[in-house]
Amino acid sequence: MIKLIPQVKFIEIKDGLLANKSLNISNLNCDSRLIDALSLFDKSTDGTTVSIEIIDLNKEEYELTITADSIIIKAGDSAGAFYAIQTLKQIFKEEHVPCLHIADKPDFEYRGFYHDVSRGKIPTVETIKNLIDNLAYYKNNSLQLYVEHTFELEEYKDIIEHTGYLTKQEIREIDAYCKSNFIDFIPSLATFGHLYELLQQDKYKHLRIFKDFVPYSNFWYGRMIHHTVSPLVNEGFELVKSMIDQYSSNFESDIFNICCDETFDLKKLDNGKNDIATMHIDFVSKLIKHVNSLGKTAMLWADPLLLKHPEVIKKIPKDTYFLSWGYDETPDAEPIREFGKMGVKQIVCPGTSSWARLCENVNVEEKNITNMISLGRENNAIGVLNTNWGDWGNPCSIELAMYGMVLGAAKSWDASTEINDEFIDAVNFILYENENGYQLLKEVSALHEKVNWFHFCNNYFEYRYDSHTYYNRSAFENLNAIQREYFSIREMLEKAQWKNDEFRQELLISAEGVCVMAELTAKILGEQIVRITDTNE
Repeated sequence: MIKLIPQVKFIEIKDGLLANKSLNISNLNCDSRLIDALSLFDKSTDGTTVSIEIIDLNKEEYELTITADSIIIKAGDSAGAFYAIQTLKQIFKEEHVPCLHIADKPDFEYRGFYHDVSRGKIPTVETIKNLIDNLAYYKNNSLQLYVEHTFELEEYKDIIEHTGYLTKQEIREIDAYCKSNFIDFIPSLATFGHLYELLQQDKYKHLRIFKDFVPYSNFWYGRMIHHTVSPLVNEGFELVKSMIDQYSSNFESDIFNICCDETFDLKKLDNGKNDIATMHIDFVSKLIKHVNSLGKTAMLWADPLLLKHPEVIKKIPKDTYFLSWGYDETPDAEPIREFGKMGVKQIVCPGTSSWARLCENVNVEEKNITNMISLGRENNAIGVLNTNWGDWGNPCSIELAMYGMVLGAAKSWDASTEINDEFIDAVNFILYENENGYQLLKEVSALHEKVNWFHFCNNYFEYRYDSHTYYNRSAFENLNAIQREYFSIREMLEKAQWKNDEFRQELLISAEGVCVMAELTAKILGEQIVRITDTNE
């Protein structure tokens, strides 16, 4: 059985094998991006002839036929032909390529991935390009980077040398690379809440709601829950407009995500006269109007506050995209159903469950992604935006969020995809290139359950700033078990041979990191560490 991710809608294996896995693409006359994609295959003038024809099929739909001496691609558009080539790439991983016919199309028109570059590591352009290659390979068609302050905006010019940032040139380079891979690179910028680095600056403090904020000893917690710009001060709106203008000019996309979620500090304006939901809606509506004036369609997180005023939502331009999010194993279905009833353009947003961890939480992400996409199908969502957040320092490497990315891509293309032995075999073969990759990921993910990153950070901050008011002891109490499991996992990983070795290395680092967290917890508590160095001790 041919291993494919996403699985295809129809495949018929025929008699015979492809005679020559090198390709002859010399006579192709089509979108140059398709020729570039085929150029990554082995090529020769006497190789298998490839033909591409755009016919009367739906957008992104394609047919792929392989005979003994030809490869025929027919598609509804160039994007569909590009996805046929991605399928062909995966087929060519097989030792022998059978003659076959495939007919395929996506279940969702929007299939995106969302990566946080604001609350921890800022990836290099090379890393982002590698991510784009992977997104295209699994037939995603959209990418967003979550940006608060990590771009060279004028408002951050005094601090970004310290915090790090992506330049205009880098964003434009990423934008062009996305376009070459049929991916819409959508600008996403915090414009209401989550403006810590903006509103902590002396020159902008007067624009925040919580003017008397005093930094917490636990930096990550204080950063997360405060710093909403006041909707009652026009200067704040003008500031945000400037940021939107500067950022949007670097993207070809006709969409702009204004975010506008988790405006926790609005409750501080509730004096019995102000209605929080109305203030939220009014400010968001002004931002949407401005984005529309730039010739772009607005996108925003479907904050629960919006549901309190469905009559106002109806006044928001109908082409606005609403991002319905939920990250629990069993996410709340009610908001998705309510937005579905309103008939708005809804995109469901599950997550990789990698945030505040050194490794994605496999058990949670599998259920979450499955349930969110099912809710999307049931409530007429137009797409899926799979999120990879970076809360509390983004300690997880991007490699250890890729199973969640692949699962989300697979189900975004074919919502009926099941997480069964066949799917896991395909993940091991295509993603990890090791027959035990998924199982070892699960081993490290389970080990991480014994040490909570939130607890570890809280313990550290309590110790670092001499608060000593509360320590969580769970990691120390599990210390010996964690050490034994770590050495067992390390032994398995050190013996393993992976073609895609970066995954193996990241799993090793993650497992060791969990063990170190437990040992540091013991040290913070003043406990004596009994260091176990062998699985037999």
